[in-house]
Amino acid sequence: MRRGEHGESERFARRGAWRRYIVASVVSGVAVAVAVTHVLAPDLKIDNVTVALLVVAVVPWLRDLLNSIELPGGFRVEFKAVEQRIEAAERIADAALVGSGDDGPETDDPTALADVRRLAAEYLEVRRSMASGSARTQRMSGIFARLVRTTQRLADPDLDGWLTSPDGGLRLAAYARLYAVPVPDALTLLAEAVVKEPLAFNQYWGIRALDKVVDAVGVEDVPPGVVRRLEDCRPRGSDRVALLRRLITKLHGLP
Repeated sequence: MRRGEHGESERFARRGAWRRYIVASVVSGVAVAVAVTHVLAPDLKIDNVTVALLVVAVVPWLRDLLNSIELPGGFRVEFKAVEQRIEAAERIADAALVGSGDDGPETDDPTALADVRRLAAEYLEVRRSMASGSARTQRMSGIFARLVRTTQRLADPDLDGWLTSPDGGLRLAAYARLYAVPVPDALTLLAEAVVKEPLAFNQYWGIRALDKVVDAVGVEDVPPGVVRRLEDCRPRGSDRVALLRRLITKLHGLP
């Protein structure tokens, strides 16, 4: 190996080690913070939807980021070895988010459509009025959680109209509904909407909804044209890249 190549390998290894150290420190810090909070305020209840959104959002990022982490004290965790447990936690988080509808799915609440439109407008206002960052993402995540609950109160929402709407709030409502109640017939239109989606937050949840619809359809029954369309999609955010890569791997039947 030439000297330049050796130096480049060393720099890459140092960056990987530093990245794992940061992740380990964050994991440890969060764990300590939760423990202290529990001791100081044992009766404090954290909204299950907030926890669900956190778990659902962070798992793909961790999976794509590393294969293992070494926690302070030398304790090493092989990420692949615990992937099944992580996926189980993700399923529990999904259940907490989807199962939090006020009256259960498809009750045809006469006020639900007005509530969906109000939340869609609120989402767009948050996007317009707040600077990009964690505070805005948190607000938008809360709106998405409410859309998940509210869209379940509709027996027959206009998914085709929402998915093709120029209104980003209504498109998010469609993703929320299909995330909660996957409809096989929506597969092709949903895939097209996700590929064309210009809003990063929307596209993230659109991919997650698409993953659920693919499961409802069955991998073997997904049209080849849909697979090719997704393969041609090039999201710019690492979280969306990881989600889409995992979905395409599933579609090709790879482990």
